[in-house]
Amino acid sequence: MTDSNNSNQTQIRADLATGETRVAGTTAPAHSATDHSTQITRYSASHNHSAGFARARELVEQSHTGKGLLLKKRFLLEDVLGHGGMGTVYKTRDLRKVEAEDPNPYIATKVLNQDFKDHPDAFVTLQQETAKSQTLAHPNIVTVHDFDRDGDTLFMTMELLEGQPLDQLIKAQRNQGLPKEQVWKITRDLCAALAYAHQRQFIHADFKPGNIFVAPDGSAKVLDFGIARATNREAHKHKFDAGQLGALTPAYATVEMVKDEPLAFTDDVYALACVVYEMLAGRHPYNNRSALQALEHKMQAKRLEGLSSREWKALSRGLALVKSERYASVAQFSDALFPRRNPILLRGAIGLALVSLLGAGWFAYSQQQAQQKVRATIAEKVAAAQRCFAEENFDCAIEHSLVAANLDPENVIARQLLLSAQRANEQRASDEKINELIAEAKTCLQQQDLDCAALFLQKAEAIGAHSSQVVSFHEALSVARAQQAQTAAKKEQEISSALARAQTCLSGRDYSCVVNSAVRILELDPTNAQAVAIKQSASLAQEQASALTVKITRLMSDAQGCMDKKNYSCAIAKAESVLELDASYQAAVALKNRAQETQRKLKESGFTIK
Repeated sequence: MTDSNNSNQTQIRADLATGETRVAGTTAPAHSATDHSTQITRYSASHNHSAGFARARELVEQSHTGKGLLLKKRFLLEDVLGHGGMGTVYKTRDLRKVEAEDPNPYIATKVLNQDFKDHPDAFVTLQQETAKSQTLAHPNIVTVHDFDRDGDTLFMTMELLEGQPLDQLIKAQRNQGLPKEQVWKITRDLCAALAYAHQRQFIHADFKPGNIFVAPDGSAKVLDFGIARATNREAHKHKFDAGQLGALTPAYATVEMVKDEPLAFTDDVYALACVVYEMLAGRHPYNNRSALQALEHKMQAKRLEGLSSREWKALSRGLALVKSERYASVAQFSDALFPRRNPILLRGAIGLALVSLLGAGWFAYSQQQAQQKVRATIAEKVAAAQRCFAEENFDCAIEHSLVAANLDPENVIARQLLLSAQRANEQRASDEKINELIAEAKTCLQQQDLDCAALFLQKAEAIGAHSSQVVSFHEALSVARAQQAQTAAKKEQEISSALARAQTCLSGRDYSCVVNSAVRILELDPTNAQAVAIKQSASLAQEQASALTVKITRLMSDAQGCMDKKNYSCAIAKAESVLELDASYQAAVALKNRAQETQRKLKESGFTIK
C-alpha cells in the first residue's frame, strides 16, 4: 500500500492468470492476451462517450496487451509495491474513478497468495473479518475498501499510502535506531490505533514493522487488521498452521501465540513493545527469536541508553515474556510510557473540550460511513447468495450468505438463505451418496449376488429410505429374489429327477446313462455330493465291466479253440470259467452244452475222447 520510490524500484509484475512473472514494460507471455478471459472479466463501457469512459476503455485495451491486469471489470493492477507472507500489493487504478475523471484514481490492491485457495475455511473467515474491519475508522489505521474474488484470484482493496514501511526505516538505521522524538511520535500513533481497535474487540495478532506505514509527515498507520486474526482463528478451529499463510511472525509472537492458545489483547502489547524497542535500538530485543525461545534461553532485553527510568520500566514491562508480568492492555502501556498530565489552565480545558467535540463529530461521521459500507456489503453478499442459490451453486450461496449473516445476525433473508443453502447442500450430498450406493448395488445385482446388493441397499436406506432410487431398487431386488427362488426350486426338481434316473441306470448297469445324469446334476449344482458319489461309482463299475468283458472274451476265444481241436474237456472248463465270471453269459452256456453233448455221443459210439 505504498507509492514510495524505494518500493517501486524493482517494478515486478505477477501475472495472476498464469502464475508467471515479468519485468514491468516487457512483453507478456504469448497466451496472456487470450487467456485473460478465464481469470479476468472484460470491461465494457461502450455506452458512454465521455473522456473518463474513453480513458477507461483505453486502459482496458492496454491490459489485454500485457500492460496491467484487470480484476472484476474495475481494478487495473499496474505496479508491484511490495511482497509479504500473505500476498503481493499492487498500485491499482480504479476504473470507476477514471470514468468519473477523479484526479486521484489510485488505490492499493493486495492479491492473496496460493495458500488461501487451499484453505477455503480460512478464506470465508477472512472475508468476514475483513468486512468487520471496515468498521475501523481511525486516522492511524489504513482504510479497507473491500474484499472480493475474481475467479481463483482473492484480493482486497484499500487506500493507497505515500511514505515508507517502518521495517525499511529501521533497516536503514540498523543497530543505531531512529531519533527518540520520531520514535515517540510513531509510538503514540500506534498506541492510539491499537487501543481504538481493542475497544472494538479487534486483536491484530501480527503486529510488526512490516505492517506499519510511516507517512511523509511522520504519522503512522497500521495495516492488515483482521487478516492475521481471521487466519489464526480459523487455524485454531481447523488445525492447520497459520504460519503457512503468513499470519504469524515468530519474532513478535508471545509464548501463547506460538502454542496456538486463544488470542488476547496482551499479545498485541508484547508485539508493540518489541517494535518500540526495535525503533529505538535498531535491533530486535531478543535477536528475532520468539518469546517462547527467549524464555527457554532465559534471555533478557538489554537496557537502552537515553531512556529515563520511568520509560525503561514501562518498555521492559511491555517486553515481559511471561503473560502475567506484562501490561494487560495497550492503554496501560501507553499511560505508563506517556503519563497523562492534569489540565492546569481553563484555556487548556476548553481547548481539550473543543478537540474532543470535533473528534466526536469526526468519529460519528466515520462510524456512519463505516456502517454504510457494512450495509452495502451485506446487500451485495445477499444478492450474490441469491444468484448462486438460483444457479444451484449452494457452496457459493453458503459462502456469501454466511458473511452477510455474520455481519448482521438479525438479517432474516441472509439467515434463511444460509439455512436453505445448507439444507440443499446436505440433500445434494445425500443424493450423491445414495447414487453411489445404488450403483454398487446394481453391479451386484447384475452379477446375481443378491446378498451384496442387499448390503448396499441397506446403506442407502440408512441415508434416505424414501428416496425414489432406493424405493425403485428395493422393488427390483424383491423381483430378483422371487425369480431366484423360482429358479432354485426348478433346479432342485431337475436335480431330484436326474438322481433318480442315475440310480435306475446304475441298477441296470447302464453306466454311460449314470455318468451323463451325474454330469447334468453337477452342471446345475457343482457341489452336489450325491452326484459326485454316483458318478465315481459308475465310473469304477464301468472300468470293472470293461475289464470283465476283456477277460470273458479271451476265455471264450480259448474255449472255441479247444472245440476246434476237439478237446471238449478243455472247452467245457473254459466255458465254466466264463460262467463263474458271468453266470448269465449265454454264449458260454451254449458252448458248454455243445461240448458236453458231443462228448456224450462220442462216448456212446465207442470213440476215445479227450
